Amino acid sequence: MTDAGFRALILLTAALFAAMALASPFNCGGVWRLCSFDAQILPYSPAEARAYLAAIGPAIWRYLWIVQPLDLVFPATLCLLIREAVARRAPGPLARRLGKVAVLYAGVDYVENAIVRIMLERPGGDFPDFAARAASGMTILKCLVLAILGVALARLWLRRKPA
Repeated sequence: MTDAGFRALILLTAALFAAMALASPFNCGGVWRLCSFDAQILPYSPAEARAYLAAIGPAIWRYLWIVQPLDLVFPATLCLLIREAVARRAPGPLARRLGKVAVLYAGVDYVENAIVRIMLERPGGDFPDFAARAASGMTILKCLVLAILGVALARLWLRRKPA
């Protein structure tokens, strides 16, 4: 990828993230600090998921029709961004391993999104408890994988040789 393409990918990924954050419901009745299933890095219960859906009420359309469609593109762009950043900084074998971890992140994010969709399509809370537990677990796993990738990228960045 060219430098210009890499910069464009950075901007696209950042714009998608910002759009998702701005489109998320802003008020969730104090159920959660950050009003998004994707932002809960601590486990949440089925009761908390139901309370969140009740609290956002009519604003659920924002999640269903803006945030989730954007979140179909975001994991792919972030995965590509991480893979390119790693390829630019890491030796071949490490770049391949970290690239696979980036693909794992995207896969986990897509599974999380699908499970969250099950809950969003049942805002009355008539989804199985397992859906909330699975979504919470996938969110935590996604955050852990991103943390590992973030630490790896930071280490690669700090080891770079001055120009």
